Amino acid sequence: MDTELIWGLVRVILALAIIVPLTILATRWYGRRQVGGQDLRVKEALSLGANRALYVVLWEDRQFLLGVTGQQITVLGEKPQPQSEQKEVPE
Repeated sequence: MDTELIWGLVRVILALAIIVPLTILATRWYGRRQVGGQDLRVKEALSLGANRALYVVLWEDRQFLLGVTGQQITVLGEKPQPQSEQKEVPE
C-alpha cells in the first residue's frame, strides 16, 4: 500500500516537472507575440491621487498630454515631438 502511494507521488512530481516549465515557456512566447505599439511610448507619468494621473505619450512625431481617470481618458494637449528626441532615420 505504501509503494502505491509513493509511485503516485512520484508521477505527480514528474507531471509537474514537465507541465510547469512548459507553461512558463508558453506564456513567455505568447507575451513576445503580443508585443506591439513600438511607436507608442509613455515619456512621463504624474499621479494626481487615487485613479487620476497625467501622462505624456509619444506617438509617431507628436507628444500628447493625457488626463486619465478611472472612467475616461482625455487629450489635454498635443505638440510636435522635440527634434532632439525624434528618431534618426538612416539614409
